[in-house]
Amino acid sequence: MFRFFKSSGRVNFVIKNHCIRYVFSKSENAWEIDDTGEIVLPPHVMEDGKIKDSRELTRIVENFIENKGWSNKALYFTVPDHSVVVRPYEVPAHLKNEEIKGYLYMQLGETLHLPFDDPAFDFSVMSESEEKKKLLLFAFPEEQIRMLDQVFGDAKLKTKAADISALSIYRLYEYLDLTSDGEHLLLIDWNLDGCVLTVFSEHVPAFINHTRSPLSMTLWKRENGRYTWHGDEGEPAEFTYDQVNEVERIMDFYRFSVMNGKASVSKVLLTGDWPENNLVKGLLEEKGVQVNTLEETDVFVETDQPSSVECMDAIGLSIKP
Repeated sequence: MFRFFKSSGRVNFVIKNHCIRYVFSKSENAWEIDDTGEIVLPPHVMEDGKIKDSRELTRIVENFIENKGWSNKALYFTVPDHSVVVRPYEVPAHLKNEEIKGYLYMQLGETLHLPFDDPAFDFSVMSESEEKKKLLLFAFPEEQIRMLDQVFGDAKLKTKAADISALSIYRLYEYLDLTSDGEHLLLIDWNLDGCVLTVFSEHVPAFINHTRSPLSMTLWKRENGRYTWHGDEGEPAEFTYDQVNEVERIMDFYRFSVMNGKASVSKVLLTGDWPENNLVKGLLEEKGVQVNTLEETDVFVETDQPSSVECMDAIGLSIKP
């Protein structure tokens, strides 16, 4: 997606409101990863995908990079899910792909309306006709990218490219040769801070829906390698049941409104660090939905630390060219 300049080395950060998941690798081979893990972020540092305390974030990242000895390495990172706007958009068919971004900027405030000024753009071409190209458009606040780049620069990292989590996960899914011809894959990336539903068709995202978690991030604590809830006992399960119903609604919407009844979700892949993901899998399978996961045994990581299923997005990012 958004590209910066080239440098050597490889640090990969997946940025969430509550943490930064990382993978350190010396190559673009998923079987040659040297380190994986997570940097826990205090609740006030990132909110709704935006940096709220850049000084504290810089201090955290600087200390981490110094302790790891990764100064002056290249960095790939994902932009926070909460700040990415993804929507279909049509442009004239005569535009060359390299001309589309310029056209998008010209349409800002006219036919293209976004909830922020000064966006950075990327897109996938979904289909073409004689008159129109149908795009799936990705937009992100340019200011936030600049702030992240400043934080990482202060930590002596050299930013090379940015991506989004769903694309990183799908990249690993493809890399592991798990795709099937003609499939419509629903990726459920459910994390502590929210749930992103992405349907991939013909290897590109055809539909994306994001739901923020209604639960307070201050009531989650990282204990013994997992997140535990310190609020009302039933709230995580309540959100889980509500969101599983939303998953069903999105599957129906994709079948009847996006695909006009001609195709439907054929496979579901569940990822993320949501502590109730086993409940999610069980609830969906009770409704007749087969749910797949990426297990640690799917990826062999050459490090003393085991690869966590929570880090699959960062591993997928690590094989981005």
